[in-house]
Amino acid sequence: MELYQLNTFVRIADEGSLTRAAELLFTSQPAISAQIKALEDELGVTLFERSARGMQLTAKGRLLYDHALSTLDAAAQLKNQAQQLQQELVGEVRIGVHTDFEFMRIGELHRSLQTRHPRVSPHFMQSMTAQILPDIRRGVLDGGFFFGPCHVADLATWELAEVPMRIVAPHAWQERIAEASLEQLTQMPWVYTSDSCPFYQLMQTVLGDLESTPRRVAYCDSEDAVRELIRAGAGLSLLRADDAERLQAAGDGLCWSGDTPAISLCFAVQRQRAGEPMIDALRSLVFDLWQPAQPSAGSARG
Repeated sequence: MELYQLNTFVRIADEGSLTRAAELLFTSQPAISAQIKALEDELGVTLFERSARGMQLTAKGRLLYDHALSTLDAAAQLKNQAQQLQQELVGEVRIGVHTDFEFMRIGELHRSLQTRHPRVSPHFMQSMTAQILPDIRRGVLDGGFFFGPCHVADLATWELAEVPMRIVAPHAWQERIAEASLEQLTQMPWVYTSDSCPFYQLMQTVLGDLESTPRRVAYCDSEDAVRELIRAGAGLSLLRADDAERLQAAGDGLCWSGDTPAISLCFAVQRQRAGEPMIDALRSLVFDLWQPAQPSAGSARG
């Protein structure tokens, strides 16, 4: 029995699909099928039921899943302890950043990193929440920031802050939104993000229970694009409160006076890498920078 076979077993169980597991493991579907067949032969147990719905754990497979997970965790801890014997961190750390660098305090994070770990070279990679989380799972990123909840078993996530949000209109719409209710706002044009963006989910939370459906005049994949379309008078949208207030101060937008739910700012790493020295150092720096009240790991399996 090999650790890679147990890792394949856990990945397939989590994903419920040979295809998705193969993508995450950077290998082919026939290769992981062969690994599971060999593991089942060695254990003398059928681990999965194969059906049109995908790969489902058998009753015996469910009993063995937790043991497999514990074994992989123990192996990762052994590797981490060996790495912690090194006195100095050296190398590159790749960090996904999902919104503008000033808001995310990337300059401060870089200064802290260079002060405490001068031989670590950070690579800050601009991306989006929808891409950052899969890239962490695949090992493309060592860690990353994101908005909104995450319920993925192989990621450890920490909430850093609750970010205030505002509904923003073009500046010329002052009379239209001054006394407007949320229901009345839905009669006006809206600039939406794509459905993979956490802002989209927040819009659905804010507007989804109303009788009227917002008229969506455009979809965007970035906050820069949303801001520009608001400036151009295209429609209403959601922005971070600090972003919205800057837009209003510049005479390019107008904040609606009603209440808008906040969105969670979080940080994530691979669950099984959470104890690695480089990852632990990065996580510590992020915590110190954002000073979360009670940081605690969270994932679909706790």
